[in-house]
Amino acid sequence: MTWRRTRLKYLAEVPIRNGLGEAGAYDDPSWPRYVRTTDIADARNLRSDVFKSLPPSVAAKASLRHGDLLLSAAGTIGKSYLHSGSSPACFAGYLVRFRPRSDIDPRFVAYWTESRPYWDQIQAGAVRSTIENFSAGKFQNLVLDVPPLDEQRRVADFLDAETSRMDRVRVARSRMQELLRLKRERVIEHLIGDQRNAHQLIPLKHLVDSVSVGIVITPAAWYVESDGVPALRGINVKPGRIDDKDLVQISHEGHLVHRKSRLKAGDLVVVRTGQAGAAAVVTPEFDGANCIDLVIVRPGPFLAPRFAEYLLNSSYAKRRVAEFAVGSIQSHFNVAAMKAMPVPRKSPADQKRIVSEIDRAIEPIEKSVVEMQKQDELLVERRQAIITAAVTGQIDVTTARGMDV
Repeated sequence: MTWRRTRLKYLAEVPIRNGLGEAGAYDDPSWPRYVRTTDIADARNLRSDVFKSLPPSVAAKASLRHGDLLLSAAGTIGKSYLHSGSSPACFAGYLVRFRPRSDIDPRFVAYWTESRPYWDQIQAGAVRSTIENFSAGKFQNLVLDVPPLDEQRRVADFLDAETSRMDRVRVARSRMQELLRLKRERVIEHLIGDQRNAHQLIPLKHLVDSVSVGIVITPAAWYVESDGVPALRGINVKPGRIDDKDLVQISHEGHLVHRKSRLKAGDLVVVRTGQAGAAAVVTPEFDGANCIDLVIVRPGPFLAPRFAEYLLNSSYAKRRVAEFAVGSIQSHFNVAAMKAMPVPRKSPADQKRIVSEIDRAIEPIEKSVVEMQKQDELLVERRQAIITAAVTGQIDVTTARGMDV
């Protein structure tokens, strides 16, 4: 069966175009949904925790119908969403809309946007400026191989069945990982001690040398590309670890000006904006670094850093952070609230013993989670490999089975 090489624009019923600007978006659920790049959960679903709408008269200028494919031109460039048409919707300016001709199965093109050849072209054509961007014109000129409509449908039907099977496995694994994380939290909270007894608690400020905050006022003014001092931000702090991905640097002058936010090994850095409360001990690798908009807890002789790390990442501490976090747009946890955090009254020796007990208790749980995450990564790779093979004609979908590809 003949497959023909063509450009995406020649498969479109109408020109591929951008959507509407974001000015004047509302929260009225009776109006058409205003789909933005951040609304896209995956290739078939929109997030349920965010919603904006536009008046029907405005939404009509960039309306969506069943089978329209949205492609992200900013942020995660190339991310796609196939609209089901289940409810009225329109789309934002950082998305482009591909509306297929009647002889094109939208599912086939949607699966192609999950394939390796598609992502190779996206990565080759992406432009880096202030933010990553990818114009409608670049999307129009992406190249793909297309079979006749009947074969497109067979490919799409095959992939519907195979990806659904894989996605069910991923959902089940995700639930299992969540159960393991809950078990881990309960183990930690149990070993740390009962935080409900006020007589056994003491404000954190009595166990630390200091609680301060990182650079808050125009930190970007001190950023440099190289030969600077590493500066941790909220995105670098995960519960129990520091991630050096997307680490910024500030100038030596800025580091000198902001002495109070210099870090020492053994300090704790705590996220105060966004995912407020996530805490990690500063490792020797980041001794002498600076930080931006983080709470810095410097333990005194009566507080073991790793005990504090376990405590601050526990469900108990998360509840306290949520109680005192402020800010209408995103959570914001301040220094005063951290100083007032009630913590169990334990001797340094008891704290170290508890840390050892926690380490031993959660080790098998963490190993299981890591193993599942590796299996998930392999399943994602397998999913893309099957999609790529099907949409490029490398397999005969009328006889193939996903497990054999």
